[in-house]
Amino acid sequence: MKFDNQLRIAADIIDTYKGEAPLHAWLKDFFRVNKQMGSRDRKQLSTLVYGFYRLGHAANHLSVKDRILTGLFLCTDQPGEFLGYFNAGYNENIAKPLAEKLAATDIEPANIFPWRDELSSAIDHEAFCLSFLRQPDLFLRIRPGQEATVREKLGDAAGFIPPATVRLANGFKVEDHFTPDREIVVQDYSSQRVAEFLRPSAAAAHGPATAASAADPGSEPPHSFWDACAASGGKSILAHDCYPEMDITVSDIRESILVNLRARFQAAGIKKYQSFLADLSRDDIVNLPVVHLVLADVPCTGSGTWGRTPEDLFFFDPKKIGRYQTMQRKILANIATHLAPGATLVYCTCSVFKKENEEMAAFLRDSFNLQPEKMENLTGYPQHADTLFAARFAKPNCD
Repeated sequence: MKFDNQLRIAADIIDTYKGEAPLHAWLKDFFRVNKQMGSRDRKQLSTLVYGFYRLGHAANHLSVKDRILTGLFLCTDQPGEFLGYFNAGYNENIAKPLAEKLAATDIEPANIFPWRDELSSAIDHEAFCLSFLRQPDLFLRIRPGQEATVREKLGDAAGFIPPATVRLANGFKVEDHFTPDREIVVQDYSSQRVAEFLRPSAAAAHGPATAASAADPGSEPPHSFWDACAASGGKSILAHDCYPEMDITVSDIRESILVNLRARFQAAGIKKYQSFLADLSRDDIVNLPVVHLVLADVPCTGSGTWGRTPEDLFFFDPKKIGRYQTMQRKILANIATHLAPGATLVYCTCSVFKKENEEMAAFLRDSFNLQPEKMENLTGYPQHADTLFAARFAKPNCD
């Protein structure tokens, strides 16, 4: 009876939830209302619901309850009484390799993410689809000078990726060990790799958290930096750690973002910065800052991060790709026309769609005489991380 009730409630949640809010926030509100559910029930229901959405658009012929059970089978590797109650065969084979588990289901992996023709060419469609069946790992970036402290606190609990990345299991309580943004920054591995684009190639290999990266012997360090679409501000802190003496400007369309950034920068020890509110997609935008280095981490579909929010995969409307591309063109046109000669522009998305990635890079190159220096799809799925796109452009000193 208990397991029947859990499956029924999970199915009811899926029938009721329409993607109007992030799933984790929606579930939090749901459990707040249904206080009779204990912590084990909440954890079980969350696992069942997320497993359903991790199947993306595959197995739509199955009933909601059968998709829940199939998602649990494919997305976990530990047997349990719940799955054994409904499908003993699944439970007995749950620890087998994913390929064998898929062969025992009606799942066609290619249907998990059905927009293959829209992908950037560097994305392996099959591997990307399969990546949705596992939640990405938790990654931290060690801030400069904090390496010994972080390693001592974590001990054997973490895996280290040189020069400054920590990989941890999801569920690790970061706040129990660190003050976020002081010793470490919670930042996906691919996002950390944006340092390779903020710094010239000769220095990028050192990363932002080594003594060697404090100065670049091959070129003049930028004196000023503008994070045009700052969002949570993690990449602004990354830029500061690459160039600690650099003047920082941040902007965003949302005032709440700038308020939150104030607290983050205080924790990170960043005092030399200024901020302003701006809708960079407007045609009448004026008085933009003139700086040496600009990061345009523009609004996008977020498709490279859907492994963390699989509900976004399930509810995605592909018409949004074109709408985001139109917005990105407006934002980039405003930024590019204000670039000073000799300035550098780093364009970045957390998207896997070519219309938001390579096509926008071509737009910058062809429309504004920007010279591409480095461009890459930062494929995170082999490392159980997000997938991003980044491109670095130089504005010639004279047209």
